[in-house]
Amino acid sequence: MPTAREYTRVVEAIWKPIPFEQMLNVWPTHAISYVRAMWKAEMGTKFPWKIRIGTGNRRTWLHSGVFTVNPNQGWHDINHDMGHFIERRKSGGAHTDQQLRLERNGANLIVRRFLETEPPPLKKAKPNMIEVRASRVDAGIKRWEAKLRRASTALKKLKKQQRYYQKALGS
Repeated sequence: MPTAREYTRVVEAIWKPIPFEQMLNVWPTHAISYVRAMWKAEMGTKFPWKIRIGTGNRRTWLHSGVFTVNPNQGWHDINHDMGHFIERRKSGGAHTDQQLRLERNGANLIVRRFLETEPPPLKKAKPNMIEVRASRVDAGIKRWEAKLRRASTALKKLKKQQRYYQKALGS
């Protein structure tokens, strides 16, 4: 079983050069992707549970068949919880010799693929559906008017050809 000194030497050394603000800057989409990637890397299979974003004091863990990942925890705690979760699934234990390796691999994965310096993108404001539908109606009118102009032009040409052929046939 790894000691606290070993944990600090191995895992905390990975986190040390990263600013504290960046450790707390977890995009929900990145948190979900990390959970799936960590599971795939350690277990070799696709993540089998539905994932939802948690808030408040919830930990990153499986509850009632739904896996909750809480971006508000920050990368350190998400990684720590995932290490424990995978360890329990693999060995049934809480603090086996694999804990240090799992957290080290998870921290390296986060540093390599998921750290962001910008804040998460804001959700787009929902468009006003009345305005959207009104613009669709305007576009539809414009399309049909264009079709009407083409149809009237085509009719003029066809009537001109009809007169020519009627004259040519002597009717």
